[in-house]
Amino acid sequence: MRINAQSLTSFIPTEGWVLIDKLVQNMAFFTMKRSLTGVTRFFRTIVAFVAILLIVLTYATPKALASDHQDTTFLATKLTAADLTDLFVFESPTDPKNVVLVMDFDPLIVSGEKRPFDPNVLYQFKIDNTGDSIEDVVLQFNVNGKGSHQTVTVRGPCRPTTVGTKSALLPVTWTGQLNQTFSAYNGMKFFVGTRKDPFFFDLEQFFKIIPDRNYSLQPNPNPPFTVLTFRPPGQAKDTLAPFNVHSIIVELPRKLLGSGKIGAWMTTSVKTPRLRKGHFAQIERLAVPALNELFMDFKAHNNSNLQTPTKDANNQSQFIKSFVKAIGRPEGIANAVISVAIPDVIQADLSKPSGSYFGTQLGKNFGGRRPKDDVIDVTASVVFGNAVTGITTGQIPALTSDNVGPNNANFLPTFPYLGNPL
Repeated sequence: MRINAQSLTSFIPTEGWVLIDKLVQNMAFFTMKRSLTGVTRFFRTIVAFVAILLIVLTYATPKALASDHQDTTFLATKLTAADLTDLFVFESPTDPKNVVLVMDFDPLIVSGEKRPFDPNVLYQFKIDNTGDSIEDVVLQFNVNGKGSHQTVTVRGPCRPTTVGTKSALLPVTWTGQLNQTFSAYNGMKFFVGTRKDPFFFDLEQFFKIIPDRNYSLQPNPNPPFTVLTFRPPGQAKDTLAPFNVHSIIVELPRKLLGSGKIGAWMTTSVKTPRLRKGHFAQIERLAVPALNELFMDFKAHNNSNLQTPTKDANNQSQFIKSFVKAIGRPEGIANAVISVAIPDVIQADLSKPSGSYFGTQLGKNFGGRRPKDDVIDVTASVVFGNAVTGITTGQIPALTSDNVGPNNANFLPTFPYLGNPL
């Protein structure tokens, strides 16, 4: 992100104004981590001024640590609790009548670190069961309190009172303890706590292939590829292997979400004075893995986060087409990706017993995404190889797999399915 010398405030993106709004309202928008210190109780105008300077410094001097989990500089350095990493939607391995939803967020938690949950963030699973990319059913979660006495409140699943990027709280369904399985009505089970990060990817090598996807290297225009291969088997490394993540895991009867095809995505939201009646403003949205990280210019992530899936056909599709053209591959590759990945929702067919990644679109099965699905290899084999399309023109065989697979030690055969934290 470049600083605009003509105007300090014109430099600050929408995500920065969300922070300013919250600082003015509460003077304690987030729990500072690592190297930043909290803002003290100054007058409201002074807080706003300090907030502006703080954001400018953040964007001008990003930290060295990076991950494709860190979707924007704001989320990576200011509000990691709202930084979404992975969404999973899969058939229950223990009860065929159930479906499992998993939301991972707040990445890069090192072994032994007790990172608190942020009570200022609203977490939501959003489900479209009518095919219009607008949520018909939502599940909401927020954490209460501070320190070791934090609890979690569950709301839904039910029809939202508002849709889109503005959210209102639903009636409370249940309240439970963090890091413990608890149950609610109709056979629903919940776990909200720390788990082993299930995602596996040689992210270090990916950043050598496409350096501008690393937030700590911004501003950095998309360069031509200088590295055209992932590391070979035996040398490839799972960059996320040493880390834990915060997770919200729900197992519930399929009928509570719909009866046929659904589209699922997740969001994080915060309160802001610009929205009345205590409504929450969306600050991140995520569903299909690797979609933003591979195809989209880093500087465009925030704009996409502040939109709904209804905008993806016009927005994200353009980045896919531009990327495929830039690597010298035919337009048919882009069309294939767009046909299964746009809108940015994970599609599943609740009428089918089981499935595979992109299976709703390509295999007429359950589809969804399981924690062990090698989504990087699936995506790379289409974009850089001839999987699905059969197109061989311009292939880059050494980029069709990162040569990292799932580690069985990171998963459990029963609820909550994600492995115990390191």
